[in-house]
Amino acid sequence: MIYQEEKLPSLIYDDKPQWIELYQKAWQIAFGNIETDVPEGWLTQLTCMPGSGTIWQWDSCFLLFYARFSNNTLFATNNLDNIYRLQREDGYISMAYNIRTQKPAFPGRINPPLYAWAEWEHYLVTGNNSRFERILPILTRYFDWVKANRRWKNGLYWFEDSGSSGMDNAPRGGWGVPSLGGSDVCYIDLACQQALSAYYLAKIADTVGDKQIAARFICEYEELKDLINKTHWSEKVGFYFDLFSSNKVDYRDNFINHKTIAAFWPLLAGIASDEQAKRLLEHLLDPNEFNTTHPVPSLSKDDPNYEPLGGYWRGGVWAPTNYMVVKGLKRYNKLPWSREIALKHLDVMYKVLAHDNYGSIWECYSPEYYQPAVNAYGKLVRPNFVGWSGLGPIAMLLECVFGLEFDASENCITWVIATEGRHGIENLLFNGRIISLICQGKSHVPGETQITVETSGTLKLRLSLMGQSFIREYELEPGAHTISI
Repeated sequence: MIYQEEKLPSLIYDDKPQWIELYQKAWQIAFGNIETDVPEGWLTQLTCMPGSGTIWQWDSCFLLFYARFSNNTLFATNNLDNIYRLQREDGYISMAYNIRTQKPAFPGRINPPLYAWAEWEHYLVTGNNSRFERILPILTRYFDWVKANRRWKNGLYWFEDSGSSGMDNAPRGGWGVPSLGGSDVCYIDLACQQALSAYYLAKIADTVGDKQIAARFICEYEELKDLINKTHWSEKVGFYFDLFSSNKVDYRDNFINHKTIAAFWPLLAGIASDEQAKRLLEHLLDPNEFNTTHPVPSLSKDDPNYEPLGGYWRGGVWAPTNYMVVKGLKRYNKLPWSREIALKHLDVMYKVLAHDNYGSIWECYSPEYYQPAVNAYGKLVRPNFVGWSGLGPIAMLLECVFGLEFDASENCITWVIATEGRHGIENLLFNGRIISLICQGKSHVPGETQITVETSGTLKLRLSLMGQSFIREYELEPGAHTISI
């Protein structure tokens, strides 16, 4: 497939034309990373690392979150379908597969189970729920396999080691376990990811009319939510930790004393109470912890293992975990802080792109310097990584900086406006409609903000200004509209 700018949504951002350049660069690299040389029966797919011969589970899920804005020019669900077809009869799905042999690249291991979340978010933009009936049994079997094989008797979850969690060299207390027998560590992220899966599996089941499965997953979600808060939460620190437990019944107050970005998965999964979310935000805003020059580091700055140059998962700033954090903050209506993290992330990404020595979009970034991160061996990480690093210039810009939220189930776009000057998006395919949304005016002054909308079909539009309590709703017919708020 060839990059054709005219087929993609056009970005408008008069105050930051450099970010339009970053946005376009992300799409260009993404199209350059499409793999067409695949086995018979295998679908053309996106990749972070062309020619690597491997397809990764959680990479493929995160690719979808920006590719869903491609007006169907990038078929992000192809990656997921390539993986689904390799599921074992018992429900197991490997963390990665060798594309040529179509065998697990790391037999017996798993990756963060994010399929249900990704599939639902894809639906919210495209309006295509035709996949749900087919994938619901696949994702149910996978949920059940993880529950049966990666859960201790006390109900807590384990990865084989930090590598399986996706946070390769993070100091999470685990070690390599060739026997796959566990490492006496209960991982906060896997427990939350299972809860997140249950939450969205209930939505998918409800959409296809299977009330029994929907009710089952609502119960799974509530049970995990209660257990996570009873076990992984430290009231003393105001933070979620991994903990040592194995099959011990007494798992309380046995925390692993490293503050990692994994602790923010409870926000995305809706696990945290409002008070817990408030305390997590305090850690995000602390310059000695997660509020670095380029937030959010994968490891707290006050950890003795933290590396200012990144050191991969010992401080590196990663697009997928940043996306998880900002989406979690939005779920708790902490929009200014979600936006601030996105702004800083994009600012650094552009400065690195414009730098004579770097000039690309990278796998991850230093938390303290305007440069790519180094890996665990002190070498620069991979360039041209779109890949999940496309999340910032595309998905985070639209959702967190511009403040757009999409819900095809209600044929509704919600826009909480916080950006000054003329900005917006044109030629976006949403729920089968071509949409253009442009804001002109002062974003914080009611009555002086003007919105122009063009839609090829009926559309519900909800508008607000960040920091204001009002929400105004409009039922729009096909055509052009001008709205003042």
